[in-house]
Amino acid sequence: MGIYGYKGDEVLLDDDKDYTIEDVINMLKNIDGDNLIKTEHFISQHNERIPELDIINDFILKKEVVGIIKQDRAKFKLIYEINERYDLIVIIGIKSENPNKISLITCFKQSSKRRVRRDEKS
Repeated sequence: MGIYGYKGDEVLLDDDKDYTIEDVINMLKNIDGDNLIKTEHFISQHNERIPELDIINDFILKKEVVGIIKQDRAKFKLIYEINERYDLIVIIGIKSENPNKISLITCFKQSSKRRVRRDEKS
């Protein structure tokens, strides 16, 4: 297991395995809310950046992810649609597979224009 430091937080991630996007999709389908671990950095960023989104866990547990980008062996960027104008971005790190444990590293709101490409002819 490798250690990823993130602004004072130490997050142990399972970087012994090179996880795929398919692995993340399967983990998200089967994860229990108790196994979503919020880092101190995540909590402070959530409170500062998007306090109006009370329960990030609901997005992860109940909403369909509209995009996943692999950032490292065990770190991924998840994209959830908030509304037509904004997406919720959640950076996660996989801690373990059995049981599925995921660290929530940070989160922020982003314009959906960065994800959705409009037809230039329209």
